[in-house]
Amino acid sequence: MRLSWPEHLQTARLLGSSGDDQRGMSLALMGIALLLLAQDLLAQELDPPSTLNG
Repeated sequence: MRLSWPEHLQTARLLGSSGDDQRGMSLALMGIALLLLAQDLLAQELDPPSTLNG
């Protein structure tokens, strides 16, 4: 799943602003969001460099 960096930040802010009654769900979703971020960063690192300059 490819999310942009602003989308990752928006997700983190949304989960961080949840109330105390939703703390367990927020932590679970934050864990999933971290896994997605790790996958996106790894995919970006493993992609061959593009040849934009020719």
